[in-house]
Amino acid sequence: MRVRQTVIVGVVVSVLLVGGSVALLGYTMAPSQTPQDFSGLRPCTPPPEFVDTPHPIVAPIENLVSHTEEIVIERPLAVVLDVEAKTSLEDAIDKNSSLPHVSGTYMLTEGEFGQPGSRRVTCLSDGSTLVEQVLENDRTSNSSQYRYVVWNCTSQKARPIVYGVGNFFRSDIGGARTLVRWTYSFQLNGHNFPGILGGFGKFLFRRNFLDRQYAEMMRRSLAGSKARIESKALPGDNRSLHE
Repeated sequence: MRVRQTVIVGVVVSVLLVGGSVALLGYTMAPSQTPQDFSGLRPCTPPPEFVDTPHPIVAPIENLVSHTEEIVIERPLAVVLDVEAKTSLEDAIDKNSSLPHVSGTYMLTEGEFGQPGSRRVTCLSDGSTLVEQVLENDRTSNSSQYRYVVWNCTSQKARPIVYGVGNFFRSDIGGARTLVRWTYSFQLNGHNFPGILGGFGKFLFRRNFLDRQYAEMMRRSLAGSKARIESKALPGDNRSLHE
């Protein structure tokens, strides 16, 4: 009887691993498909019946599922921050990964986006939307930290996620160079797969999505930022780094 129960449990776990992983936000073992692109077909506006609510309470990062990417940009911190401030979100996030890219934004608060408390709707190329709010935007003479939370994603593929927290830490490492460290952390929905599996669900989420497709998008976006910033000439130099 014990052997039979063990076999049954093994079969159930295998079904969860195979079937659940395929369903996990639409990534993993399923064949890679280019999502339909709705960008440019309509202006970015809040979806029907949208309700503007406060952002969710953000848990300590050690309770979330996180991934970090780093890159060194051969430009001073001041140049990095200046170029990034002038770059739209549509241009900052890579458009060539397997994930939907940003197609537009719609401000929900007065003023420009960037100050703590500023909030906007972000539209994605697959027709879905999410809400984004700045939590922190601090700068010193040799570093800066920019932290934000995203939630209320309308895509069915985001059902496993309650919210995500992004954190950009940029620091002057000398020699007119800047280290950029981007960490993205997710709170999983404990009522949906894979969050319902607890720690094992976090493992599946990290292995099948966060460390794969999402990490690829992060690396591509950082590489694009590096190329964009390093194309700017240093003060007193009439040439760009790539000339």
